[in-house]
Amino acid sequence: MKTESRLKFLTPELAVSLHTFNDATRTLQRMGIRLHRIDPSNNRLTLSPEDGRRLESLHLLVGYQRHATAGSTRYVARFQGVEVTWSEPISYLDYSSPKSPSARADLTFF
Repeated sequence: MKTESRLKFLTPELAVSLHTFNDATRTLQRMGIRLHRIDPSNNRLTLSPEDGRRLESLHLLVGYQRHATAGSTRYVARFQGVEVTWSEPISYLDYSSPKSPSARADLTFF
């Protein structure tokens, strides 16, 4: 009594997910966006900070989130159903020389 069990690696749901992922990836590449990391299993693309800001300025992202930490800011958004992320380092100069006097941060410690 021998049973044959075929493994299905590409389920219909995975096929749709990969199709969406590939379409978004190709669209970004046609736009000249550099992809730093491609992660189809997690439906995630990592971009350069410049390219992330460019997509944001073109209003092509939805669900835009910003997560600040001690050393950098991580941005997460969705582009055509795919999560895109990028990180920007936080520079001390960003806070020490604001563009306008009213935007100065109080850096005094008590």
